[in-house]
Amino acid sequence: MPVLSAKRRVPWLLAVFVALGVVGVAWVIMVLSGRGSEGFAIGESFTVQPMDLDITITKDGELQAVKNVEIVSPVEGQNVILDIAPEGTFVHKGDIVVKLDSSEIERKIETAQLDLQKAESDLTAAREGKEIQDSTNAANLEAANVELILARLDLQQYVEGTYPSDRQNAKTNVEMAKISVKDKEDNLAQTRSLFSKGFVTSVDVKKAELELLTAQNDLDKKATDLAVLEKYTHEKEVTDRRNKVAQAEKKLVRVQRENASNLAQKMADLGAKEQTLTLRKEQYQKMQDQLAACTIKAPGDGMVVYSSSSGGGWGRRETPIQPGATVRQQEMLIRLPDTSAMKAVARISEAQVSRLRVDPNDPIRATVRIVGHPNPIGASLTNISIMADSSSRWFSPDTKEYPVDITLDSTPAGLKPGLSVETKLFIDRLRQVLAVPLGAVYAAGPDSYVFIREGGEAKPLKVVMGQVNETHAQVISGLSRGQQVLILQAGQGRELLEKAGIKVAPPTSTTQPFDEKALVRPPQLAGPNGAGPGNGNGNGGGSSTVGATSGGGRSSGAGGPGSGGGEGRPPGERRGGRSRGGQGGPGGERGPGSGNSSSGGSSGSATTAPSAS
Repeated sequence: MPVLSAKRRVPWLLAVFVALGVVGVAWVIMVLSGRGSEGFAIGESFTVQPMDLDITITKDGELQAVKNVEIVSPVEGQNVILDIAPEGTFVHKGDIVVKLDSSEIERKIETAQLDLQKAESDLTAAREGKEIQDSTNAANLEAANVELILARLDLQQYVEGTYPSDRQNAKTNVEMAKISVKDKEDNLAQTRSLFSKGFVTSVDVKKAELELLTAQNDLDKKATDLAVLEKYTHEKEVTDRRNKVAQAEKKLVRVQRENASNLAQKMADLGAKEQTLTLRKEQYQKMQDQLAACTIKAPGDGMVVYSSSSGGGWGRRETPIQPGATVRQQEMLIRLPDTSAMKAVARISEAQVSRLRVDPNDPIRATVRIVGHPNPIGASLTNISIMADSSSRWFSPDTKEYPVDITLDSTPAGLKPGLSVETKLFIDRLRQVLAVPLGAVYAAGPDSYVFIREGGEAKPLKVVMGQVNETHAQVISGLSRGQQVLILQAGQGRELLEKAGIKVAPPTSTTQPFDEKALVRPPQLAGPNGAGPGNGNGNGGGSSTVGATSGGGRSSGAGGPGSGGGEGRPPGERRGGRSRGGQGGPGGERGPGSGNSSSGGSSGSATTAPSAS
């Protein structure tokens, strides 16, 4: 066989070293995959001892300012953004941050100005008309009053003056006529005496007779005139003058009413014109204010954050805030956060939020880990939202989460709103209680079991579980101090129960309905549907769907290389725990998450196959 040259030996040596390196890495992965997320090796035993157990809720969230100044669009209707301050820039009070299109408002101002001028002209005409009506009313009223006075005086004059005088004259005329008749009778008698004596002729007698007849006729006429005056003329004149007085009185009332009616019309017209002018002035001023509002200035100092970049929810925009975007009245455009005091906002499921409280005197403490900052920051729970957040209702309609505010004790410089954070709320601390790792507990229906070593075999022991954190579960009863429990492999719990003659009902669904009673049970415990702490080679599991506390439970229904698994979460909660979900093996699917991150595995609802794993 020919001897290999040095040049040909070098590639072979490199290939050998590479192969050895691959084998070494594979061996390390296998070793690591044999340990649970709690740091306990699968298949080992755990000695039960009293321990302090911190009950926590760990959730991801985002950083927000405690105080924000929100800038909304004050312009009516819809307007287009012409210019806006760049997002992330720091502005001072009085700086122009937004300019809206004002062309339509300027056209409205021109129309409003014409309407205002017309309203002012109409008001001037209405005032002149009212003054003219006042003058006309005064003249008409005065004329009516004079006419009534004259009518009354005329009646009084006739009744008290004219009629008595005429009646007296008529009576005097009658008396004078009677005297004249008497005189003519005496004259006729004397004439006739003289005629008989021959002193006068018959002509004189005829003349005396004619004068007597004339005097008698005149007496009859005077008597008739007196009778007509007393009986007819007097009644006629009195009635006529009384009628004139009555008509004058009615005319005065009519004039007064007409004056009031005409004046009321003029006053109403004047009032309408004044209101119209006031309305036109208000409209004109409103348009001027709207024009001024198209230039929006910062009400305070702060960093510009667009509303389209600050979270979702009902009413969120489909398009970003930018020049050319259309905005409606009262729509938030910019938020100016005060970054001197910050808070973390996390969303807690409805099953867990009932365990929280807001007490300024004794607040729930928390720690907040901010992306890019190595050390956690102390914080306190300061607010729990009354209403559930509905931003994800279209993607997960059964999920109900309540935003909570966790205010930082101190705010490092340079923080910006929107940074991702991991919050840990410390609900309670159980002092010196018996607890076991999550991987040692198997849930079969409403019962929970651990497996203790007796004579080289694993014997199932029914226990009553209490509260749970990310790594351990409290044991209320069923275990004693010093007993050793087995850290289970994937599927081992079911096998050991069946071997002991305990039947496990097959699963009917991959999810379970939420029950308040489940709050007393650890949500991470393994069950027939694979939602719980699975152990052994390949135990990356789906997140548990029963319970109210977060934790680091693993599904016993998932397999494949890799350890860890989704946190135990309430119904509808998707975020995984610290996970290196491995490849799905028999009886299960791949666990949620494919990386080891401080904030948990990748978000998503892990499913487990309905198998006996």
